[in-house]
Amino acid sequence: MKVNYAGTVPLSTLDWTGKSAVTIFFRGCPLRCPYCQNYPYLEGVSLVELDFLKEQIKISKPFVSAVVFSGGEPLMQEAIIPLAEFAKILGLAVGVHTNGCYPERAAELVERKLVDKFFIDVKAPLDDPELYGKVAGWVEYKEASIAVKKNPEEITAAVAKTIETADTSGLELELRTTLIRDLIGNEREISRIAAWISEQVKNKEVTYVLQQGIPEHGLEEKLRKNRVLEREELLELGRIAKGFLEKVRIRTREEGEEII
Repeated sequence: MKVNYAGTVPLSTLDWTGKSAVTIFFRGCPLRCPYCQNYPYLEGVSLVELDFLKEQIKISKPFVSAVVFSGGEPLMQEAIIPLAEFAKILGLAVGVHTNGCYPERAAELVERKLVDKFFIDVKAPLDDPELYGKVAGWVEYKEASIAVKKNPEEITAAVAKTIETADTSGLELELRTTLIRDLIGNEREISRIAAWISEQVKNKEVTYVLQQGIPEHGLEEKLRKNRVLEREELLELGRIAKGFLEKVRIRTREEGEEII
């Protein structure tokens, strides 16, 4: 089996809070979020054998307690199933960073007990497909890219289904929103996202994270001049989210991860 591979971080303490992990990055993504910092992974083909990635995981095994699959979008590739199986055989916990567009593969991982934690992007209010499409790059790229196949209504439905699957599984769940000034992350938008999570997610142990987006590193050139939201602004938005949810955190380059 071939894998469209982007790279490996042999030892990461950032991709799963509280765990040391080997992080595998996959190429390919169905979205084109204008702020995406991993945009070199969105397209292109760099195929490797499945055994190559198994060896990458095996090499890191003495130093880590988990493997994290990221990207790009890892659930695009069927290879995530045998790789997760391999990680579990080695006694490693498995985490998946996902945009939520592939609920069927998320469900397969759950059913086969091959995942321990989902990290799911909630890019905008899920009850606002038009805004979600804008933040996910659908408006800009729907004509230019064959990758953006789902319309905004289909995207939001898929994300909601993936969250439901993760929620009912009883596994650890982290939902996160990346904040970009003048694109996504004002007080009303965060209130709507947090309220939706509060109403729809039964697991009250869910963690909601507000991430400080860095526009200068993003895909969209015209966005790169936007001023970064400061830590104090994220703290205030985190307090708003805290009005709906028990577990809220912010992540900034100034102070790293902080509990609200």
